[in-house]
Amino acid sequence: MAESCVIVRLGSLGDVLLTTGVLAFAGKEQGLMFHVVTRSCFGDIFLNHPAVQEVIPVNLEDLTWQGWQKFCSSLVRTHPGKDLVDLHVNLRTFFLKRIWQGQVKTYPKFSLSRRFFALTGLDVFKNRLVSLNIPQRYAISMNQEAPDKASLIPRIFLSPEEQKEAATTLSFLEPGNPLVCLHPYATHQAKTWPRSRWQELTVLLEKNNLDWIVIGQDPNPLFPDHPRDLTNKTSIRQTGAVIARCVCLVTGDSGPMHLATAVDTPVVALFGPTSREWGFFPSGSRDLVLEADLKCRPCSLHGQVMGQCRNRCMELLEPQQVVQACLINGMDSNKQVS
Repeated sequence: MAESCVIVRLGSLGDVLLTTGVLAFAGKEQGLMFHVVTRSCFGDIFLNHPAVQEVIPVNLEDLTWQGWQKFCSSLVRTHPGKDLVDLHVNLRTFFLKRIWQGQVKTYPKFSLSRRFFALTGLDVFKNRLVSLNIPQRYAISMNQEAPDKASLIPRIFLSPEEQKEAATTLSFLEPGNPLVCLHPYATHQAKTWPRSRWQELTVLLEKNNLDWIVIGQDPNPLFPDHPRDLTNKTSIRQTGAVIARCVCLVTGDSGPMHLATAVDTPVVALFGPTSREWGFFPSGSRDLVLEADLKCRPCSLHGQVMGQCRNRCMELLEPQQVVQACLINGMDSNKQVS
């Protein structure tokens, strides 16, 4: 593979975050540098990344068919002879690969295995899916064998200024108690814990001498106007810097789950309609996943509501379980509000 290559990953926040550890590994072990093609809203994820030479932003107008043809033609002209690594694999990247003038590599998406497992639950498909998580599947596109999971965990490289800004953001909190970060939102409603459970959780955290804040983006904040609710108030990198000061993040299957791992903060993840087989489980050494043992799980690829589902898989998870997991991380960490 060439020393510098173009890598494409659009998708959601979590999809893009999961590339960061793969690029760091390839940069360190193979000496590769990357031109990253991603949505403009995610470009800041790669600031200070040692293996990223440039970010090539994809804007909304580029995602129309006419706009994408123009974008791809420009990319081919400005990066002649570069290798192209497709970590997205859809019709847009299929077109890009057809006109690309250098070598093309594509990651194994396991689309058929995912769909057949969702339909049948058979072990033959399950075993194939759990053998490699998403970062390992990404890495296969640049390696003959998949590296171990621990070497590919997401990485966000925060600056001292960003860390200082996070300390200022949290300066209103009383020092002393371990701080737990809560992310109660998700793209698909079925992946969210009931709001009443989140509210109950905050009460239990305080009873156990754990402080808390809320982060994320959502039109309906969990605690509107509450000083501890930072919903819609921080950018991706600011959110990462805030999470980095917490003993753990409690979240559903979401992008911020991987953001926490990327800044070395343990995760307490609540999984319902999705599961390990899809490859998006948190990958940190101290991450904990809470999930209900129901035969109907997983019920969809991305967490959409299926049929007459009442979201029982999420409702079965109890706040006390979550508190106990937070206490484990709180006792294992020396992070405190300061």
